[in-house]
Amino acid sequence: MVATLALCLLLVFHGRISHVPLKNKFKHETVRESHGDTIKALILYHAADYFVYHGSVIGFQYDLLNQLGKDLHRPVVITIESDPEKAILECFAQNYDIVGIDFNKDLFVPDYIVESEPHSYTYPVLIMRKGMKFDSTAKHIIHASAHYSNQVDLSILDHPELWKLQHDREATAEDLFDMLGDTLIDYAVCNFNVAITMLPFYTNLSLGPTIGKNFPRTWILNKHNRELNDTINQWLRDFKETNKYQNLCLRYLSRHSIIIQSSFGTKKNRISSYDKILQKACERYNLDWKFMSSIIWQESHFSSDVLGMGGSFGIMQMMPVTCARYGITDTSTVEEQIWAGAKYISFLYKIFDGKVDTAEIYNFVAASYNSGPGHILDAMALCKKYGENATHWEKVAEYLALKSHKEYYNDPVVKCGYYPGKHTIHYVEDVMNRYKGYVITKQEE
Repeated sequence: MVATLALCLLLVFHGRISHVPLKNKFKHETVRESHGDTIKALILYHAADYFVYHGSVIGFQYDLLNQLGKDLHRPVVITIESDPEKAILECFAQNYDIVGIDFNKDLFVPDYIVESEPHSYTYPVLIMRKGMKFDSTAKHIIHASAHYSNQVDLSILDHPELWKLQHDREATAEDLFDMLGDTLIDYAVCNFNVAITMLPFYTNLSLGPTIGKNFPRTWILNKHNRELNDTINQWLRDFKETNKYQNLCLRYLSRHSIIIQSSFGTKKNRISSYDKILQKACERYNLDWKFMSSIIWQESHFSSDVLGMGGSFGIMQMMPVTCARYGITDTSTVEEQIWAGAKYISFLYKIFDGKVDTAEIYNFVAASYNSGPGHILDAMALCKKYGENATHWEKVAEYLALKSHKEYYNDPVVKCGYYPGKHTIHYVEDVMNRYKGYVITKQEE
């Protein structure tokens, strides 16, 4: 353990790992030491592996991990880390079954990390502004992000003696793209899979020549999980032979990807045309507008003329009795519906404030928005009765699902009776996955 820490500290001090603060960082979920049947995975956030597309969270590693769970019949819980330093340290902490991050693994002997079979391949490419003319009389600097450590071969370029690689210790790949676009620098390097995802944001930038060899991208596996690791590696070998894998690569790792080309119109694209109203209403009620945006997408896809089952209507899809409580009718404007929805979500938040883990409270709020708070409070009561921790959503969700069984919905602690909870559990998963994507990818203007 001491040797591992020493190696990591050595990397930090030599600038190979750099803290990169993000304004919108999603905190880690609580990670238990017992892995059980759940596969716990962490991936480093960047647009090639995790982003929000038309309200759905997608990305190469995100989809790959979910396919792994589907094929192995084991749920995969994915945590997103935006700080490369912390993600690399997690490779040694053994808190996860899989850590997906690209860094120079040659620095570490097998005693410290266990690599998976390659899940894909990439290579370094030069990024520059369109129409740039090379000056053969001047020196040129290629800027690399703080944690970029893959080998770059400058001899491939014309006049290699004029080129120099420089690591910018406080810069992310996105920062370098911004600096290029703003003409603060002339050249940068990043991996191909990142480049093709970022370039649609920047119409004045172009993909330059390959400046390094093809190298494998691997997962770091938990060294204590020998049997699971063997299963993961065999799955990777088998899956890479399938058409599904080829389609996944075409979807995310090709410069001709329809998903990538149509995902982004402008760098600071909005969640919806109601962002400003949502920000104002949520500031009034001390809510995260990105969470409320995720709720709205789940309910109505931001359509104001939707009529749902049971008479729910409007952009918030609140039931008639709830709408009446907050003064909303079918003639109310979208802005009035959003303000009423924010007030209602604030009401739900207060029900659970102080009763559940603060980091998980939005899980309970989302569940209550879908089912009504009574059924969630019932599940919490069952959780406590059977000696489980009712402050964590994972356990409460188990008992919410059990409320469809007579033994549980007839229990004296249950006040609201029968409820088919699996739908709400899936609802929460969708809302929270999208919300995590919004938190990481959307910044306040």
